[in-house]
Amino acid sequence: MGSLTAFVDTNVIIEHLEGNIDLLDIMERFNVLYSNSIVFSEALMVYLRALTGERPYTLKHNPGIIRNLREELLDFSRLFELFLDLEINRAVETLAVEYMIKYGLLPNDALILATCKFHDVKYLISFDSDFANACEKEGISLLSTQGEITGLGDVP
Repeated sequence: MGSLTAFVDTNVIIEHLEGNIDLLDIMERFNVLYSNSIVFSEALMVYLRALTGERPYTLKHNPGIIRNLREELLDFSRLFELFLDLEINRAVETLAVEYMIKYGLLPNDALILATCKFHDVKYLISFDSDFANACEKEGISLLSTQGEITGLGDVP
C-alpha cells in the first residue's frame, strides 16, 4: 500500500486532549498527519478556556493568567510536533472563499478544506459533519468515526 496521509481537524485534537481518543493510535494508521495554523489556533483557544475556565475577553485583559500557564502551553506546543504543518497561502485563501460560497462553510472550515485540496491531502479526519458534502464533492475522504479511521487500509 502507498503512503497514507491525513489532515487532522481541531475537534480530533480536542477529543485527544479530553482523553476520548488517542492521537498515537491514529498515527499508527498513517505515514504523515497534517495540520495548519487554523487548527493550532482553534485548539489552543479551547485548551486555554478548559485550563482557566475564562472567556477570551477575560484572558485578553489579564495576561498574567496566560503567563502562569508556561508548562501547559509548552506541553500543548509539543503535541503539534506530531503533525507536519501545511501552509495557508493566497491560493488557499482564495479557494477557501470559493468553498464558503459553494458550500456555505464558515471561514475556518473552508480554510481547512482548501488546505487539504491545495496540498492534495486525500483524507480529512474530523468529527464535524459540516464537511461531509464538501469533502465528497471535492474528492476528499472524510473520516468521521473511529471505525473509519482504524479500518482504513484493511484488506476485506
